[in-house]
Amino acid sequence: MNIRSARLFPLMLALVLALSACTSGDPSNTRTPAASSTTPASPTPSSSGAPQDAAPSSPSPTPQVLTWSEQTFQRDYTAEDGTLVMSVKYVFPDVENADQNPAWSEISSYYAAEGAAYMATAGELAGYAADDYAVTKATGGEFLPFGEESGYRFSLETEDLVSVVRSYYANSVTGAAHPANYQFSEQFDLATGERLTLSSFFTDPEAARTRILETLSGKDALSGYSADTLSSEFKDEYFYLTEDGFVFYFQPDTVAPYAAGLLEFSIPYSELEDLLSPTL
Repeated sequence: MNIRSARLFPLMLALVLALSACTSGDPSNTRTPAASSTTPASPTPSSSGAPQDAAPSSPSPTPQVLTWSEQTFQRDYTAEDGTLVMSVKYVFPDVENADQNPAWSEISSYYAAEGAAYMATAGELAGYAADDYAVTKATGGEFLPFGEESGYRFSLETEDLVSVVRSYYANSVTGAAHPANYQFSEQFDLATGERLTLSSFFTDPEAARTRILETLSGKDALSGYSADTLSSEFKDEYFYLTEDGFVFYFQPDTVAPYAAGLLEFSIPYSELEDLLSPTL
């Protein structure tokens, strides 16, 4: 790895982990329907008790159905001589009929802003990629184009909420020992569009956090780590939901060496049942 690459790698990681949802970016993106489940919104109550001789009331409106789709942000960056130096493709959830419900519009806008933020960061990295290409070319080395991708999946969807798990991959440094792999996640209230935090799911968030850490410390893969270490590396936003419980995760190279990869640990709802809020 050359000196320029060695300096770029930590910068790239810092930019990715600090992405802001309010950053403006490249406006070029596409939105396509996604093959996924749909969730009906609560039907509008119809009136009743009208006199028998009155004109028949209008039929109740058809319940709105949330239809998921995708929004894709992608671009190829080239050097002055036309050589590809960086290629990115970021895929996020979207709502095809977001205009039918303010909550759905909030979710759509959230991921549109995320995509814009990713593209803004990609634009900055593309400059470093072009510089790295120029240095590598001048020294006769082999240049590998930078590349970044992100995708997503739904880990849980009910009438009330949705849990989204996102993957991020970057091979953004020529000569780096390994690519970067990270995971992120969000939970949304489908009635309001609000992003739900870990605290949203518990009546006593502090007690819940303490029990979660105690449970995690008993996992074989984490048994060698002190409570202080786990507490400092535990991030409230690094969790998602499944049918059976919570899944908490640690990014690579945090509580374990990079080679161990992403560490995930499930805790059934039943083990936290006395602390769960009505949200679940």
